[in-house]
Order: sequence, then structure tokens, then C-alpha cells
Amino acid sequence: MTETTLKGFAVLPADSFAPGPASGAGISANGRTGPFTQGQPIQGFSAVQFADDQTFWFMPDNGYGSKANSADFLLRIYRVDPHFRSNESGGSESGDGSVSVGDFIQLADPDNKIPFEITNGDTLERLLTGADFDIESFVLAPDGIWIGDEFGPYLLHFDTSGKLLEAPVATPNITNLKTLNGQPPIVIGHRGASGSRPEHTLASYELAIEQGADFIEPDLVSTQDGVLIARHENEISGTTDVASRPEFADRKTTKTIDGIEYTGWFTEDFTLAEIKTLRAIERLPFRNPFFNGEFEIPTFQEVIDLAKSKSLETGRTIGIYPETKHPTYHDSIGLSLEEPLVEILQENGLDQADSPVFIQSFEVGNLKELNQIIDVPLVQLLDAADIALDGTLIEIQPYDFVVSGDERTYGDIRSPEGLQEVATYADGIGPWKRMIVSVKGTDADGDGKADDINGDGAVNDADKMLTEPTMLVQDAHDAGLLVHPYTFRNEGLYLARDYNGDPEQEYRQFIQLGVDGYFTDFPATGHKVRNQAIQSEVKSPDNPDVLTGMALSNLGRSRGFEGLAINPDRTKIYPLLEGSVTGDPSNALRIYEYDLATAEFSDKLIGYYRLESPSNAIGDFTVINDNEYLVIERDNNQGLAAKFKKIYKVDFSQQDDKGYVEKQEVADLLNIQDPDDLSQDGSPTYQMPFQTIEDLLVIDSQTILVANDNNYPFSVGRPPAIDNNEIVVLGLSEPLDLDPRVGLAGLLDQASLMALAPSPMS
Repeated sequence: MTETTLKGFAVLPADSFAPGPASGAGISANGRTGPFTQGQPIQGFSAVQFADDQTFWFMPDNGYGSKANSADFLLRIYRVDPHFRSNESGGSESGDGSVSVGDFIQLADPDNKIPFEITNGDTLERLLTGADFDIESFVLAPDGIWIGDEFGPYLLHFDTSGKLLEAPVATPNITNLKTLNGQPPIVIGHRGASGSRPEHTLASYELAIEQGADFIEPDLVSTQDGVLIARHENEISGTTDVASRPEFADRKTTKTIDGIEYTGWFTEDFTLAEIKTLRAIERLPFRNPFFNGEFEIPTFQEVIDLAKSKSLETGRTIGIYPETKHPTYHDSIGLSLEEPLVEILQENGLDQADSPVFIQSFEVGNLKELNQIIDVPLVQLLDAADIALDGTLIEIQPYDFVVSGDERTYGDIRSPEGLQEVATYADGIGPWKRMIVSVKGTDADGDGKADDINGDGAVNDADKMLTEPTMLVQDAHDAGLLVHPYTFRNEGLYLARDYNGDPEQEYRQFIQLGVDGYFTDFPATGHKVRNQAIQSEVKSPDNPDVLTGMALSNLGRSRGFEGLAINPDRTKIYPLLEGSVTGDPSNALRIYEYDLATAEFSDKLIGYYRLESPSNAIGDFTVINDNEYLVIERDNNQGLAAKFKKIYKVDFSQQDDKGYVEKQEVADLLNIQDPDDLSQDGSPTYQMPFQTIEDLLVIDSQTILVANDNNYPFSVGRPPAIDNNEIVVLGLSEPLDLDPRVGLAGLLDQASLMALAPSPMS
């Protein structure tokens, strides 16, 4: 890391205004209450470029932080002349530390290029406001001004007078799915939409389809007369009202299923006609029992009929994903599941390799048998008994292995060698999700058991933290196998503490890890997150299409193009998002490439910028040379709580195997040497403890300019006073490999900089 020294210091007071209509209606903070009748606040500097060899263009953002409160804030770019207080012995004339604001460029859309409503849409000038766009970054190019917006996020193209030249350029969603075949993951309605309706009912399956499920999953057991019906277990006291039926009281019995003794009522002791008199009930006590007693128990054929009719009705293919339950047990009582399953699929024309069907089983032998008699894809399910305190799995065996004396466990099956064997008879695996990402508990009291961290009286996933992902997805893909983990649920007790009660975060993580589909009790959530990850454009919650319900948001609010850099020959620009897109790792920020000659985004990303913490944000992005660029990365704290405000150098030509560009620390903005006390705070060091630091420009190979965004009138990085706009020049002890066309020396090669046509200040 280079040592950083303060070489110049200037301050624009917080309460600085430019001519214009009153602004800030409804704003009140730190002793300032709008509307500000003095005019337009000159605040929130979010980007900077050279104006000439003495002055700079500084661009404020959208005003007061949101669409709702910034409709009276006009979007402008100001010419700013900092009179830097500096060390005269360094060869430059020292100023008094003040800042003069000159003319400005008013951004407007007089030619009606914007295809959605804007605040001043009914006026002739159509001046743009902070309710229309959140402008955060800009560059000066041969064809005008390019601005990065966060509401879309959009690229905005203006001429040098500030007139919008074309419609906002939407951001393509360049997906890099790590699935086996590069296709989007499928959504499998686990027992239907079992989080909202009693499981394995036609109502549950129908709701799953309505919520976007691609496949519906019936678990199959047999009746006494050999009909396949949809139940999770052949013991049905927990999923039907059989226990309340006096006519079936004498059917209650005790049986051993897969080595475990159960007492209750069993489907193989009932004819289909008798089963049809029963009604489904909710299995889990914390789910809604409102529909208890409403729905019949469906046959497998009825599930197929529903899938077919809904396929015709919706125009999309609805697949079925049956599981054979306890096949060894069913064989032992003369009610084999495989033969009637194959027969029904054949009768329905669903027996080909490309049929919308997967057959799954926790046993191995029956899948090998099915592989010889039907061509549909087969899936080997994988199970475990539980999770140890440290997150390791407690292994068990497939029951047919227990019977045959095979000592292998599911752990052996999911080893790289085991998966290669699975690939000889199956097309995919269905692992418990904890085999991909496990959870570990905390044992503060030393009793060897996970503690009840949230104090709700129960220990479950909500009390545990995620472990590092395993290699299972990659190992399975290496063996040519699909990966469909189970089961994703929205309730908090099933969500690790890391997800903060948000089930969407779990889906995002597994999509990023490359799963090919997932079983979910809540298909609507799985469908939403999957579609966010694969939709054609990146959209924030403030995107007009999202606000009108025409699209989903797949990027966080205020996480758009905070950074925008231009290459040295000014032919390409590089927009940098401030937040991760759904489907990307939480600390991965996309670096796009946009070709000015073709007016198109590249179909590939430059790479990803890796945040040191997912809670951090970037502040600005600027060029050094063709491959190297500077980035401000910061935490979201201010004052004494501010701990991380740094500048990194990134290298596009150096990336790791995950696409992250190489980064190297250049400056710590909380540890700047100030031997001449240019900041006049009496300290030999200078700090920038501001929440947002969003302006960065290379002056020469050993000098950079940095400024904060004071978020007027909200931020207080130097309490008790409200933040000013501090503009500083920093010296680097180690020179940058600066392209001669970049920095102050490159100004003569950039004639368009001198051609900007600002609006008069009065």
C-alpha cells in the first residue's frame, strides 16, 4: 500500500445554493428545513471530471436520496473552482481553501426521448429532476456526456449542452448460470404448493402451477387394490382425517417400514374407493389448517390429468416429478410401485427421454431397474439423519443397501467416485440442501448441543450459521448429473441466521452455486427469484417497469451505476454497479462494457469487482490506463463509526477463476498524512469519515483528487456540524502507470472537454 499525503484542501460550505426554484419541500434534518427558498442546493457531489486545467465539472446526485422526496431538485453539472490550500514549497500557489462555483449544465429532455412520465413532462423544457433519475457517475466522451443512473439502472446520453440525445439505455442482464446445461433452474412444487395448501392435493398442485412451478411432485404409494396415489407416506394419520373416522378405527395397526416401527393407518390396507372417502389435512402445526377436510386424495393419473390440462390452459409445459416411496417395502407386500408407474406413464405418452418427467427415489436398486425399462430421466435422492454441531452430516444408508448388506452410505454415493456410478443409471441427484451448504450451531454452554440463539424455545436452522459450500454441485456436474436440492421453505425456522429471515437470499445463493432446480413448498418465491436471475434486463425497485408491475426487480434500491469510467482512447465506457444482481455472489459487482461506436453493451462482462464486505458500497470509478482503474470502496458509516474508506486499483487483465478482477489497495482515506495541517484541524493526519465519498479523478501519476458527497442536509461525518463538501488533492508515494492520455496532461487530447456549453447561472 502506498503512503498517502494531503497536498491540497478546499471546502464548499454545506449551505451553498445556485439560482433556481425552491427545493427540498418536506425535507428537515440537522436544523435545515425545506423548502430552501435560496434556490437549488449545490450538494451531494457524486462524480467529477476535468473542465479545464483550473476547474472541474462536479455532478450532484438526485438530491435528497429517493424518488419521493426529490421532484423539486434539478439535475445539473456544476463548474467548480477549488482554491486549494496547499504547501507552497511543493511548487504550486496556495489558495485560501475556498471553492467558487461557476456556471452549470442543466440536464433536460426537450425532444421527448424518455418513454415514461417525468416530473416536468408537461413543460416545454422538460428539465430533469431527482424524481426522474438518480445520476451518480459521468464521463465526457467525443459524442457528448454519458451518465450512469441508479433508478433504471440506465445509461443516459446528453449533448454538451445537457440535452438528452436518445432514450435511456437499459442494462442487459448478462447471466452466467453455472447449471449443467446453462439453462435456468427449474422450480419444482414440493408436494404442490404445500406451504399454502394441504400437501399432495389437486388444490396444492394447481396452486403450485399458478405460482410458476415448472414441475409438480407427487410422492407415490399404493392402495390395497394396486392404485398409485399421492401421499408423502403410506402411513396417513398425519395427512388425512382417517383418525377421526370411526368406520376405519379397526384399521389402526403397527408396522415396520424401512426398519422403523410406525403405528397408524396405512394406504395398503385401504381400497381406492375407501381412500376417496378421506380428506386431506395440514401436516405441520404451524401452517394454516383452514383447508382441512376440503380436498380428496388424488390418484397419480389425476395428477397427470391436471398437469396436462394446465399445460393447455397456460401454454407452458407442466412436468411431473413422481417419487417412489419405500420401494423395498412395497415389493415385500406384493405391491411393487415400478411396474404400475411405468404403465401409467406409457399410457399417457410420457415415457420418452424428452418427456416432461423425472422419477426419483431414495433407493438405488429400483432406479437401476427403472433405467432398464423406461427412458425418462431418473434422479437419485440423497438423505442424511441429521447435522452435527459443527455442520457435518450424520450419514445413513439407502434402505435397499441395508437389506442387501451393502455398507455404503449416502455420503459414499455423493463422493466423486460415487457420483460417477450414479451417472451410469440416473440423470441427476436430489440432495438435501445441507449437503450443498450446511449449518453449524453455537455451543456457548459447552453441553455439546447447539444453543437456542434467538430464544424462541426451539433449536433449528434459525439458530445456526452457514458453513462454506461443498463441492457437491461441481462434482455432480463433472459427472454429467443435474442437481435438484430439497427443500426450500419460507418459514424462519428453516432459514439459517445468515439469511436474516429472508428466504429469497437462500434461493439466490443456491442459484449462484449452480443448482439446476429446487424443490420448494413455496413455488411463488422460487419462481420470483429464478425469474429475477434470468430476466433480460437488470432493474432496480425504482425502474418504471417495476413500479408499474410489468417486471421484477433484480437489483437493490440505490445499487445502480455508481461508477462509470472511460478508456484512454475514449471509445468504450465501463459502468460499474454498486450492488449485486440476483444470481450473483453478494459481494460481486458487475463491470459492464459499452462500445460508443456501436452503441451497444458487450455480450460479456469485463468481470466482477469484489467487495471486501457485502455490506460495503463503491463510490466512484476512474481510469489509469487501458487495464487499470481506481475504485472507491467504503462502509456505510460516518464519524467515529466509519472504519472502511479506501481506494483500490483494479486490473481488468488479471482475473481469478470466478471472474473477479485483481485489486490492490492504493489509499486509506481514514489515514492520510497531513504534515502541514492543510485541513487546519491541528492534527498531522487527515481523515474522510464521511458516509459517502463519491468523487475520484487522477490528476497525474502520483496525484489524485477526492471529494465527498455530503448528502445535504443529512450527513454528519464531523459532528456536531453538518457535512460540507470537502475537495482534496492526495499525493501517492508510489506512482500509477498512467496512460499519457489520462489526467491533467491528457487534457489537450480531449477537445470535447472544452466544448461543453453550460447554462448561464442567472
